Amino acid sequence: MKIRKLIYFIFTILLLFNLNSCNLLLVAVRNVPTFFEAPEKVKNKITDPIKSDVRLSALWIGHATVLLQMDDKVIITDPFLTETAGEFARRVVEPGIDAENIPPCDLVLISHSHFDHLNLASIEMLAEKSSNTALVFPADLENYIPDYDLKLYRMKNDNGYESKIIGETKVINGIKVTTVFAQHWGGRYGVDGYLWADKAFTGYIIEYNGMTVYFAGDTGYDSLKFKQLGEIFKIDLALIPIGPCADCKQCGTYSHVFPPDAYSIYLDIKANWMIPIHYGTLHFAQADPMEPVFAFREIIKNNKAEERISILNIGEQKILMKK
Repeated sequence: MKIRKLIYFIFTILLLFNLNSCNLLLVAVRNVPTFFEAPEKVKNKITDPIKSDVRLSALWIGHATVLLQMDDKVIITDPFLTETAGEFARRVVEPGIDAENIPPCDLVLISHSHFDHLNLASIEMLAEKSSNTALVFPADLENYIPDYDLKLYRMKNDNGYESKIIGETKVINGIKVTTVFAQHWGGRYGVDGYLWADKAFTGYIIEYNGMTVYFAGDTGYDSLKFKQLGEIFKIDLALIPIGPCADCKQCGTYSHVFPPDAYSIYLDIKANWMIPIHYGTLHFAQADPMEPVFAFREIIKNNKAEERISILNIGEQKILMKK
């Protein structure tokens, strides 16, 4: 027992002081006040998100979690339905839908293994609804996934997109899923991202009944590669992160886009519509959770893109196509 405690202590020290892009120690410090107050409530939560007269809709649950309806299919991205992400970051706003009102999903897409994207308790909630649900993730992420009563799909990603922008394509529960270029990093605890599983990250293209949705996960910006994606796929809806950032009017880092290059991705891939994600839910080391959207609103206004880009409140649903 003493040896195990010593190992945990050493690992915790390494976790707090490793020099990775997420700055976990600063994240933990910034989140201290949130543990003394309840997350802000979401008023008038939707209880029936899937509707018979809708072809394509998106409900923003918060952070990178979006509930998609594509005709009769239900898809959720990076489900984060709990109050905390890895115990060190607590939500400032509660999830935009109660877990019991999420119907059985056809796909659960996991972009990478960081705590704010791979939330094991949330996946367990979804697994209890249907064993027919497919859990889809990039290669090497399986190292962090416990046994679930789900169908598991490990998908290639060209070892972190070393030479290609397409990983592989599979038809899963009738939905065509393709892993596509992202510029990020893997791992889960910081140190492991340098020692193993560094390549376990991806974006996704989801195609069903003539509709195409792009989910970026977390990514930095590479204009050439995103323009190539725009030539390969005819994208209806793009879910693109805009944070975290402090000086949000500047371009992003190697592994995260900020509002200016998030908008550039939207232009590069030539999507019909965009919904920004990855802000407004957690305190990161950089700045206020809402700082990215303030800068992004200005970009949208200056480019007269209000009809194509929808900034949603947590818990708000956007219907994009009706039958």
